[in-house]
Amino acid sequence: MSGLTVSSHSHIHQAGVNGARLVFSMNPAPRGAPIILYLHGGPGDACIPVTMRCNAELERDFRFINLDQRGSGLSYHRFALDEVVTIDSMVEDIHQFVLTLLQTYQQDSLVLVGHSWGSVLGLEMVRRYPSLVSHYIGLGQVVAMREALMLRQRLSRGTLPKWGQRVVGSESSQADLVMLVHELMDRGSTRTVLGILDRALAYVRSPFYSWSALVNQQKGVRQSRARLNGELEAVDFRGNTSFGAPVTFISGRYDRHLPAVLVEQYAATIRTEHCFLMFEHSGHCPHWDEPARFAAVVRELCLN
Repeated sequence: MSGLTVSSHSHIHQAGVNGARLVFSMNPAPRGAPIILYLHGGPGDACIPVTMRCNAELERDFRFINLDQRGSGLSYHRFALDEVVTIDSMVEDIHQFVLTLLQTYQQDSLVLVGHSWGSVLGLEMVRRYPSLVSHYIGLGQVVAMREALMLRQRLSRGTLPKWGQRVVGSESSQADLVMLVHELMDRGSTRTVLGILDRALAYVRSPFYSWSALVNQQKGVRQSRARLNGELEAVDFRGNTSFGAPVTFISGRYDRHLPAVLVEQYAATIRTEHCFLMFEHSGHCPHWDEPARFAAVVRELCLN
């Protein structure tokens, strides 16, 4: 990880959205500054401390907002038994939040960035509400989840033990850990290990995370996965080849969670404006593994 020379000026805010209190980070910016809305992965892996640590360079040119999704991170609340938590409901949370942002800052559209699970919500937003999105950027994009799960297993043969190959064939926190180790084995760099450790420590160092908030972070992951993993495993965007806004997909060469080959193949089928970029020194988190390059790409794509 390199290029961490800029300190974040973001503060924590909250908004009521569809009956839930949603917390988000946002930096001070001129009223007309273009807006980036970042959608975290998971389900449930809220990451405000990490984007403040790794992506503060974007605050120079954008109003950068990272939304902790319903029941996740600083937006944690225990899901009620009758609370609707589905992909559709999560997309509608984001839709209402986007409408509020655009009305508040008197803009017509914003840049939407989705990482991993967040890329499901992001691409659904572009599909349903293209007029609200000036550009969509998918990081570790989910294309066809069942296909990705099978490919994970094939790629793990000869590298992981049999139990590890079984684990990565479905979505779980244990699978995430095994695939992270797989990435580290492939990349084989002390710098890579230190970068991942730095991101983990960002939560402990954050002034916005108390010990109880750290506990709630893990509770949010567990309950979000319990409600959403089944739907996530059925996601398949391959029938969607036209979008009403430009789309860019960025994959890391060493991504073992959502292998880049599936994203590149899908991008080749899209008939509307699109771009596929490979970050050669990245795993599943190209925006954190190569933050300086990511910031440069976003500026090139999204600034007039």
